[in-house]
Amino acid sequence: MQTPEAVIPWHTPSLWNEANAALAHLLDHRRPALQAARRLADQIRGRLASLFPLMVDLCHATCPTCSDICCQHACVWIDFKDLLFLHLAAVPLPERQLRENRGDRCRYAAPHGCSLGRLQRPFVCTWYLCPAQTRILREHPAPWHQTQTCLQHIKQLRRQMENAFIQAITG
Repeated sequence: MQTPEAVIPWHTPSLWNEANAALAHLLDHRRPALQAARRLADQIRGRLASLFPLMVDLCHATCPTCSDICCQHACVWIDFKDLLFLHLAAVPLPERQLRENRGDRCRYAAPHGCSLGRLQRPFVCTWYLCPAQTRILREHPAPWHQTQTCLQHIKQLRRQMENAFIQAITG
């Protein structure tokens, strides 16, 4: 049986620091080859930024009265694409992985929301819309469609960024 620690990557401070140091080293030593991956990370950054005002509004409308706050119980962590994006887009890294064990609460979940900047959060924290937020958006078809289209495009860009990274370091 797999232990919870094995599921969450870089769950200890030493593993987190080691992973970030190794990735920073790779990115520094393959800088010219990684231009395409950096451009994709910049596109992701722009797309995410375009969503943030809507996300803030949705959170303000739903989270304060929610009795089942998703970021209090969801088992989320920074995955490889998230970490790669943070490095390529030069976003300040969180001090540590979001949790050490599956049963832990996210260390950045504060009483009035996340203590991480929106760009520092895992992508799942942006694309997940709770039922109340989904209901609000579906009442406005144009923003709903635009949001879904933008999120799908970001997912596609993240795959392209990861592939460009892999090609750059193996090529």
